[in-house]
Order: sequence, then structure tokens, then C-alpha cells
Amino acid sequence: MMNRNEFINYAAENVRLYLPQTFESAQVSVVESIKENGRKIPALLIRRQGDILVPSILLEGAYNDYRSGKSLETCVKWIADLRVKYDNPKCLSDLRYVKDYEAIKNKLKIKLCDLELNRDWLKDKAYTLHGDFAAVYCVTICENEEQTFNMPIVKQLIEEWKISLRQIHEDALLSERAERAVLFEMDAYISSIMTGDGSIRNLLDGKTEWHPEIAEAPILCLTNNSMRNGASMILQKDLMKRVGEIIGSDFYILPSSIHETLLVPDIGIMDTSGLSQMVKEINENEVELCDKLSDKVQYYDRAKGVFENAERRNQVRTPVTTNREFDMGKAPVFA
Repeated sequence: MMNRNEFINYAAENVRLYLPQTFESAQVSVVESIKENGRKIPALLIRRQGDILVPSILLEGAYNDYRSGKSLETCVKWIADLRVKYDNPKCLSDLRYVKDYEAIKNKLKIKLCDLELNRDWLKDKAYTLHGDFAAVYCVTICENEEQTFNMPIVKQLIEEWKISLRQIHEDALLSERAERAVLFEMDAYISSIMTGDGSIRNLLDGKTEWHPEIAEAPILCLTNNSMRNGASMILQKDLMKRVGEIIGSDFYILPSSIHETLLVPDIGIMDTSGLSQMVKEINENEVELCDKLSDKVQYYDRAKGVFENAERRNQVRTPVTTNREFDMGKAPVFA
């Protein structure tokens, strides 16, 4: 059994054997890709002469498959197949038109992360601030059942587009509305998984009322229809207003992962310290680092229509303005 470094070197030296002839003279290199939450992951770059944009093939998944018993050949072939998939005409077409903002604005996505944990990763990214979270803007280049290739928007690209960060934020929100928001009871969701019926009631459909005061565990989950990168739904102001109407009170936002948030009504059943401890324990024991959003519980004030750090709110009852980079006279935040 090869160790991690041996596997990476083997993959780099042998991946050409599984690639089409057009990659025969391609340059293969191993780089360290800095990802969210301080992760540094080895990646393979396979660049042919004339290639402008080249996808980084992260090697962690292939190595984990190898450790689980898959053969070296199968794992390296998976890397090669993935590189070929990203080379298809659809992806190449999208890559060429990335510099045309009007052509790609309906493919904008938002990925939330913890500002404090991601300062290095955010250095060259375009992002806005919302409570303790940074909203990073991405363009979906290629998407299938196995992989999604999202390209984060960097400062240089914003300058080439000559588009304001405010406009990108509004267009990204509009693009994400195409993915239907889903709000459901956690108890009902867990029950549906255990029974295997797979059905959940979307409380946003207007057909179902929710009564948190009689619920055994008054916790709702907010995400999108695909349940991928759905935590950004909390940035949709009209949606959050509707959620507040359904809950019937101010509520806590538990950053359970980048894919969803959990909402707990402020009706005196749970307190801030208990919720914060619960989030920290779940993040430490159950959430993969790549999926972690934050340990910081937020509090949504229905009257103000904003959320802020719940613990700081308890300590100092001073309103915290979200979207601070949009204040008059302040430049967009890039670092």
C-alpha cells in the first residue's frame, strides 16, 4: 500500500497512460491547492500547449478510494476521465465566455464561508460580508452528477467586467432563485429517511402551518432543491421574511454546513450558549472540514430583516449592519 505522497507521484507519472492521444505531450504537475477552512489539498494540473484555463484535479478523493481497496489503475483512470470530462466542448465554450459577464451572469452562484477561518483563501476573491460570513461569488462552468466545476470570481475578473460588486451580488441572488428554496422540519426529514419514504413537506408551499410551541424538536432546515451549497439561501431577503412569518418569531440560524442552515425559533426553549455548544460539537464530530460553514450561531431579527452574531448580540445590544461593503463611500471588499 502506497502512502499519500507515493500515490500522488505515481498518479502524476502515469496519468498520461489513460488520457487520449491529444494529451500525449501535456505537462503534468502537482500543486497545492488552498481551499476553504484552511485546507491545503494536492491537485494535478494537466496542461497542453495552448490551454489557457486548466482545471485542478483534487487528488484526495482518488487517494481515499485507493486506501478503501480500489486498484491503482482504477484510481488513476478516474483522474484521467475527469480531466477529459472538463475538456468537453460545453465546458470549453463556457470557459471562453467567462469574460463576457452578460453571457455568464445567470450561472452565478454564492458560497458562504466563515470570514475568520478563510482570510488566506479570500485574499484574491470577490466577496461581501454578511454577519460573520463571507459570500464568495462563483461561476458554474461545468456540472454533472459526479462533479461541479465552480470558478471563484477574483478581483482581476471584476475589473475586466467593469461591473460593481453590488451588481454581481444582486445578479447572483437572482440566479440562485432559480433553485427552489426548501424549508422543512428536521424531525420529519429524519423520520422520512428512517422509513424510506423520502417525502418531506416544504413549509414554503403555503399549504402547511407550523407550530413550534408544540413541536417535539422545533428545528427547521433551510436549503435549496438540490441540497448543495444551500446555506446561501439565508441571503435571500424576501425568503427570510417569509420564513420569519412561518416561524412566527425571531430565530437563531445554526450554520450546520455549507449545504444548509438550521433555524430555531426564539421562544425560550433553547439559549444561545447551548446552541453554540451544540454547533461546535456537531462540526467537530460529524461535519467534514470541506463542508463546514462556521461555529458561529447567528440571530435573525424579523423587524430589522438582518442577522448578526448571536453571542455578541447578547453581550452588546447594538445593531450590526450586514452588507457593510455596500455602505456609502466604502469600496467593495476584496481582501
